[in-house]
Amino acid sequence: MPANLAKRQFNGILLMVIGAFTGFISCVLSLINPIPEFYGIFLYGLTSIAIILALIGLYFLLE
Repeated sequence: MPANLAKRQFNGILLMVIGAFTGFISCVLSLINPIPEFYGIFLYGLTSIAIILALIGLYFLLE
């Protein structure tokens, strides 16, 4: 595998892991609800960021 493809694959996996971790943190913070004023940010903001990161990671991995 050429070095360029290996780097893209590594970056894709890294972005997917970061997206999954961000999604998990978003889920936990939404369930615990430590700061009620930030519930919408935890639920919608962090979840959206997690989905975007995971999809970009999939793009890098599968292209």
